[in-house]
Amino acid sequence: MRLLRWLGVDVRFTGDRDRSSVDAGIEAVAAELRTAGRRPYPVPRGGATPLGALGYVRASVELAAQLAALAERPSALWLPTGSCGTQAGLVAGAAMTVAPYQVVGVTVSRPVAESRARVRELAAGAAGLAGIDTLFATPTVLDGWIGPGYGLPSAAGQAAARLVAAVEGVFLDPVFGAKAMAALIAECRSGRACGTQVFLVSGGAPTLFAGSPDVAA
Repeated sequence: MRLLRWLGVDVRFTGDRDRSSVDAGIEAVAAELRTAGRRPYPVPRGGATPLGALGYVRASVELAAQLAALAERPSALWLPTGSCGTQAGLVAGAAMTVAPYQVVGVTVSRPVAESRARVRELAAGAAGLAGIDTLFATPTVLDGWIGPGYGLPSAAGQAAARLVAAVEGVFLDPVFGAKAMAALIAECRSGRACGTQVFLVSGGAPTLFAGSPDVAA
């Protein structure tokens, strides 16, 4: 918020604890601007549009080249799934590159059924923009790792974040990355995830200390 204020951004709140209220709020502001003669470009939560997903289609091409150079054929690519655009781009990109891996999303906010439907719809849209002619099966999205709720740290996520920081020097935020890593660690320990696995760290610096008691330490 501080950065937004410095930039003079007009920030508006819906006043509703239901996060879906943001979607209606975006449309209301866009309508207001159109009435005023402006030409707004509404961007949904997470930038989750077919066009926005194309960034991760391109990332899939880069990943394919890296895996080929390393002679690696991972069985899965893991990531946290929120607004679903990232997973959609990776699903479309995996189809385009004939990737050996399955794209596994771990939901950190939405119900699984909604996440799967959104990923599939956005992946199809991104594929169309990229000229990829394919049919998408139901995307893989895992449930059970949200913890107390979106944006709130979970015990499993915090443990996973500490492990990865100590072992790999990679810092995962509690809102997204840590929860997905907790799922991957559990799958590896159970023996259900074997061989090479790829984990996408898609950012998270702004939420690295969200809700963490370590901030005051």
